[in-house]
Amino acid sequence: MEEKRGTYFIENETRVNRILIRVCLALLIFPPLAAVARWKLQYSALDYTDIIVIGIGLVLIIGLAMFLFHRDPKSIVVKYVLLIGLHLGICYAGTKIEINMFMAYALVPAMSCLYFSKWYTIRLGEVCYCMMLVSLGLRSAVEAEHASAASQGKNQITSFEWFGVYGFRMTIEYLFMFVILLILVSKIEDTILGTQAKTRQMRKMQNQLITGFANFLESKDENTGFHIRRTADYARMIAEELVRQGAHTDELTPKFIEDLIIAAPLHDAGKVYIPDAILQKNSELTEEEYEIVKSHTVEGGRLIEMNLSNLTDRELYTRIKDVALCHHEWWNGTGYPHGYHGEAIPLSARIVAAADTLDALLSQRSYKPSMDISQVMDVFRNEKGTHFEPCIAIAVLNLQGEIKRYVERESIKMKNMSGGDTEELS
Repeated sequence: MEEKRGTYFIENETRVNRILIRVCLALLIFPPLAAVARWKLQYSALDYTDIIVIGIGLVLIIGLAMFLFHRDPKSIVVKYVLLIGLHLGICYAGTKIEINMFMAYALVPAMSCLYFSKWYTIRLGEVCYCMMLVSLGLRSAVEAEHASAASQGKNQITSFEWFGVYGFRMTIEYLFMFVILLILVSKIEDTILGTQAKTRQMRKMQNQLITGFANFLESKDENTGFHIRRTADYARMIAEELVRQGAHTDELTPKFIEDLIIAAPLHDAGKVYIPDAILQKNSELTEEEYEIVKSHTVEGGRLIEMNLSNLTDRELYTRIKDVALCHHEWWNGTGYPHGYHGEAIPLSARIVAAADTLDALLSQRSYKPSMDISQVMDVFRNEKGTHFEPCIAIAVLNLQGEIKRYVERESIKMKNMSGGDTEELS
C-alpha cells in the first residue's frame, strides 16, 4: 500500500492529474491527423483499425480519469488510469514494426517522477516494464521474419532469438534509466519530507506559544478556566459537520480547520483590557459597563496585531485576528463592533460565534444557571438566520447528540480535576 502522503503531496498530485488530463485531451488530435496521413500521404505504419483503437482508448482513458477526478480530485486511482493508459497506448503502437518506439517506453516512468513519490515510481516502473516486454513479444515474430528476409535466408532468426536480443538490450537501457529516475525522485521526495518535518516542528512550537498566550490572557477570568478549550472543541465539531453537510467546502480545508482550532482560544483575548470589577461582576451589567465589555473585540484585534503580526503563517494570523475581532458579529448585521452582515463576516468568526455561544449557554456561571441541551438547541433553532448563519445553526442542531456526550465527559473531567469546586456544564 502506498505510504500516507502529506498535504503538499496530495495537492501536487491533484495539480499533476489536472495537467495530464489536459495533455490527454490535446492528444485527441492524433487519431484524426493519423487518419489524414494514412489517406493523403499513404502512411502505412498505422492502418485505420489501429487509429480507431487508439482513438477509442484515448476517449476511454480521458472519460474514466475525468469521472474519477471530478468525483474525488484526491483519488489515487486517477494517476494510475492516466499513466498506465498512456503507456498501454505507447506499447500498442510499439507492436507495429514500422514504428521505432524504444525510447518512448521510458516516457511514462519519467512522468511518474512528477508525483515526487519513490514508491509510486517503482510500482509504475514495474508495470511499465512488464507491458514493454509484452509489446516486444508481440512484435518479435514479424521482426524475426523481416530480419530473415533481409538476409535472403542466410541468417535465420527465430522470434525467440530476436526477443532475447532486444529484450536484453531494452532491459539494460530501462534499468539504467530507471536507476537515474529513482535517484532523482528520492532526492526530491527526501528534500520535501525534510522541509515538511522542520515546518511541522516550527508550527508545533508556534502553536504551543499561541495556546500559552491564550491561557495567560484567560487566566484573569476565574469563571472561564475551561472555556477556551471547549470553544475550540466546539468550533472543530461544527467545522467538521459543515464539511459533512457539503457547506463551505472550498474554504473548510484541513489547514483551515487546524488554524481554526488554534485561533478559537484567542477569541476573547481583548478581555485582558476589561476591568476585573466588570468582568467578574455577579449581577447584571449596566449599559455603560456593557459598552466597556463590548470593546473587548476591538481591543482583542489590536492585541493580536501588536503581538502576533510577525507570524510567518499569514493565514493563521488573519484567522486569529478575524476571530478576536468579529466573533460577536451577527449574520443579520445587528452584532458588534462593525455590524458586518452575512458573508462579510469571516467564516472563522461565524463558526467561533456559534461555538462561543454554545459553551456560554451550556455553562453555569456565578451570575447565571446553565441551560439544558434541548433549550440550547431551541436557541439555535430560533436564531438561525439572525444571529447565526443558517448552515452553521443546522450544523449545531445536527450535533446535539455529540454535544450532549461531550458535555457529560467534560463535567466529569472538571469535577475530578477540581474536587467538584468549579463551573458546571448542563
